[in-house]
Amino acid sequence: MTKYFEKTVTRMNENLNNTLAWMKGEKELGLKNSLFICEDGVLTQYVDSEEGEKFHEMVKNLTEEEFDEICDNFFIAIENKNLANMHKALAIFDELDNYPKLVKENMLRRLRRIRELTHTEAYKFAGNGEKNFIIYKGEIWKK
Repeated sequence: MTKYFEKTVTRMNENLNNTLAWMKGEKELGLKNSLFICEDGVLTQYVDSEEGEKFHEMVKNLTEEEFDEICDNFFIAIENKNLANMHKALAIFDELDNYPKLVKENMLRRLRRIRELTHTEAYKFAGNGEKNFIIYKGEIWKK
């Protein structure tokens, strides 16, 4: 069986530790087969197409209560410097940024406020560390 992957995001100034936390957070959302390729700190993520579709459906079916819990947990993750939980929420936020029609307007308003309040938080975790690697299914290859 052939696997198909979709390029989802490219970020600058990433490192191995941050990416491992990102992978852990998204794994809890069902994105277990993501491929991360980082060259000189430029990271590109490729998501397994089937897993991406399931994730999209999960986000599409979020209730307001579930969304509120995700938002609350995001602030707790920032406070506790729990990068994996932060990335878990950010994955959902990014999906909503890309597909705003999935949720109600009041949820989008809250998301916009969260984005405005926390837009610099992810950058605080950038910095030193391995900048050339590939991660797939939890396995790490370094250049």
